[in-house]
Amino acid sequence: MPRYCVTHRTRYTHSTLVGSAWQSLHLQPRNEESQRCESFELQVAPHPTDLTSRIDYFGNKQHIFTLQEPHKELTITSRSIVQREEPALTMSGLTPPFEDIPSLVDQAILEEDFSLEQYLNASPLVPFDPAARELSAELGSNLNTGISILDWLGLFGDRFYRAFTFDKKATQISTPLSQVIVERRGVCQDFAHLLICCLRQLRLPAAYVSGYLLTKPPVGKERLVGADASHAWVSMYIPGSGWVDYDPTNACFVGSGHIVIARGRDFRDVSPVKGLFSGGGARALETGVTVELSE
Repeated sequence: MPRYCVTHRTRYTHSTLVGSAWQSLHLQPRNEESQRCESFELQVAPHPTDLTSRIDYFGNKQHIFTLQEPHKELTITSRSIVQREEPALTMSGLTPPFEDIPSLVDQAILEEDFSLEQYLNASPLVPFDPAARELSAELGSNLNTGISILDWLGLFGDRFYRAFTFDKKATQISTPLSQVIVERRGVCQDFAHLLICCLRQLRLPAAYVSGYLLTKPPVGKERLVGADASHAWVSMYIPGSGWVDYDPTNACFVGSGHIVIARGRDFRDVSPVKGLFSGGGARALETGVTVELSE
């Protein structure tokens, strides 16, 4: 099983003194069937006196702190060692056909897991945009009859990938999905939110996944788009198989080079670093991520 060393650094700089700061962090990799976090180290400067952690509603490790010391700069650095193997993918022929999924999902919600319902509805950053429904019809044309849901996701995802262009300058966190659809440009967060919107409006449960990509791929492997920064992709629930992760930015099912940090309904649930500041004037934010194979 490959081992990875992950470093994530965030630095806030302010034009005037900050009186106090409150921060919520989702930076510690999850322990899952195909992934194990061997170690995690968190460094905050200035050092807070009340750094705590908990498991949030979605099963992610969340760190929280309040900083009362006046400061102009706040640096948050996390270092992780993670074992990650290729997630097992059910043979496509063993998954139900696309047209059966909505009724099977309804049955699963009633008999097995009511929490699936939250992944079928709009969420704060994934509103049900009519343009996204039209996009779903456009991309899903001629795919919906007799095809297994796993094959459908791969083909739909490939069409989605070809319809959009990765552009770091095209959007910001506040850019609405409607603008992404019109301009057909964005980044991994936009593509994850938009694909989730398309899937949910087809009654397919979809979750948002935040994580990282291997910065330096093995010899002979292509470097995936989105390395050197936090990455995002989609997880879709398939009755009888469970959750399957798909990366719309790179048109691929998630592999051993994708490291999972947190899962939720959208980015707001799993933001790596977010919080509030008292004072501070103008603020600048710098982030950097490095993921490398560990010896």
